[in-house]
Amino acid sequence: MLALAAPARGELARGEEAALQCFPMAETRHLIADRRLADPFASMQAASSAAHAEPIAAKLCRDREALVYEISVLRRDGRVLRIYLDATNGQPHPGHKSR
Repeated sequence: MLALAAPARGELARGEEAALQCFPMAETRHLIADRRLADPFASMQAASSAAHAEPIAAKLCRDREALVYEISVLRRDGRVLRIYLDATNGQPHPGHKSR
């Protein structure tokens, strides 16, 4: 079982999301399998469909004790929107608003 150690390279999001730490791809794969997290691709597709935008990327991150997916989508107006989903169930994460 993998512990929720600080991510390698300590990638931090900017601004209000400074507490958010994202995991590298190899550790992400292990956590998804070990914790039986929601499918990141299905979560990304659902988020992009709901936002009427093109999916760009999905990252698994730790926000305090919770695991969240940070989904980046490209809107038609050219803006990148970040949507935060609870990684255990793929539902919107209550601690984050899309930005």
